[in-house]
Amino acid sequence: MKPVTLETERLFLRPFLRADAADFARLAGDWAVASMTSDIPYPFSGAQAEGWLRPVRGEVRFAIESRGKLIGGVGFYRRPSGAAELGFWLGRQSWGLGYATEAARAVVAYGFANRRLPGFSSARFVDNAASARVLAKLGLEGVGRGTMACAARGYDVESITYGLDRQRALLIVPRSAVQEAPRPRWRAWLGLFGA
Repeated sequence: MKPVTLETERLFLRPFLRADAADFARLAGDWAVASMTSDIPYPFSGAQAEGWLRPVRGEVRFAIESRGKLIGGVGFYRRPSGAAELGFWLGRQSWGLGYATEAARAVVAYGFANRRLPGFSSARFVDNAASARVLAKLGLEGVGRGTMACAARGYDVESITYGLDRQRALLIVPRSAVQEAPRPRWRAWLGLFGA
């Protein structure tokens, strides 16, 4: 199966490669970045990055490139409920340019178009105002509060959980990007009989 890549106006989203480990460790291992994620430790070594970059079943992860250079990561994994948990991060030099919103919007559209996802969820630490802005621009709404582990900080941090269901996404994400993936012919045929 050919690896999936996505292109936006300014970004190229592609699978992570082992060769990304050093840049990944340098960018995501920055305290300002790692401390705002749940699963990136601090300090973060190249060897740890190599392990983190190995594909995990049920995860859809993309490296974010700008002008041929790795600047961050975005993706989702399926929760037992079937919903997808969205996550994203950017190296500090790429903050404030709208890249996180642009990349995450493409991944949300991809998820709704190519997967049978009922919706997306995401969470952010209460002290991460930048992620709050990105999630709001994507149409995710706050649905609860709690705590979430932070590997870099080494303790649970107060967090806010967000959600976006398929029906609301149809109003926000361009319709062409949210269409159901075509059903296999035999499923369409069975559909004629109410199966």
